[in-house]
Amino acid sequence: MKLSTREWVTPVVSGAIVWLLVTLFFRYFGHHVLVSVTHDLFFPVFLGLEAVTAIALYLVGLSYHLIDPSKYGLVRFGMLGTAVGLMLDSISLSNHTLFFPHMSDEQVLSFSVWVVFAYGLYILIPAWQNTLALARRKG
Repeated sequence: MKLSTREWVTPVVSGAIVWLLVTLFFRYFGHHVLVSVTHDLFFPVFLGLEAVTAIALYLVGLSYHLIDPSKYGLVRFGMLGTAVGLMLDSISLSNHTLFFPHMSDEQVLSFSVWVVFAYGLYILIPAWQNTLALARRKG
């Protein structure tokens, strides 16, 4: 399957934008919203952040589908956006004092736990949305 330039550039650029926005959020607010993984509130905070993440990804997926309504556009967005984000996060996490200067080491670990789960959502939610879009096309 040969992808046109638009079919791979659009999800890659969109993924980089999502990564930038999330990174900026955690750069400026991460030290306020993240707690140590050993803290009693870690699990409720983690669940809350992941719930907000799922809602945000759903809304971003709806917006992305307006840009790329092709048959598997949302799947490409989820897969390529995740790949771009993982590569960029390898840089941001290895340089966490530069990217997240206000976070403690415990908060960086908490961020890492959050982001791993969030990338799972980044693959699953657009794939689910794509399935719904394909079903709507048939019906």
